Amino acid sequence: MKKIIAILSLGVLMAGTTYAQEAPKKERKLRTEQRGERMHKQRKSPEEMAAKRTEMLTKRYDLNKSQQKKLEALHLKRAQEKNVLHANRGEARNKESMRSERKASRARYEAELKEILNKKQYAQYEADKAEMRAKHEQKREHRKGQRGERQQQQRSER
Repeated sequence: MKKIIAILSLGVLMAGTTYAQEAPKKERKLRTEQRGERMHKQRKSPEEMAAKRTEMLTKRYDLNKSQQKKLEALHLKRAQEKNVLHANRGEARNKESMRSERKASRARYEAELKEILNKKQYAQYEADKAEMRAKHEQKREHRKGQRGERQQQQRSER
């Protein structure tokens, strides 16, 4: 009698642990559905993008009125450049030339921003940029690790 109870309890424990190992899977949308949602999103005008970016930087770096005006003009110019690059994206161009254009645009933006901000504000901007780069790199490494785990898991299932 004791053996039967022990075997039954052992069976229940085994069944419980095997069930606990299967985590419920989240419902994920297909890539095409995700892409469709992004495409139907309303794109902001260059003026809206410039105003939002200027407002964010004004709060973060405590800019004065003249700096705000110069920064908004810079952001408007940059947003218009981005729209032009985005519109020309479909044309047959090589990736290297597009990458070099983006780098040159970014360098021009950084140089003009350095002229607008004072030394303390620009130092804070550089520190924030470095922090964001570090966070991005950390996320990227994390995703790489997850990708490796999934591949190993798929190999072991075969």
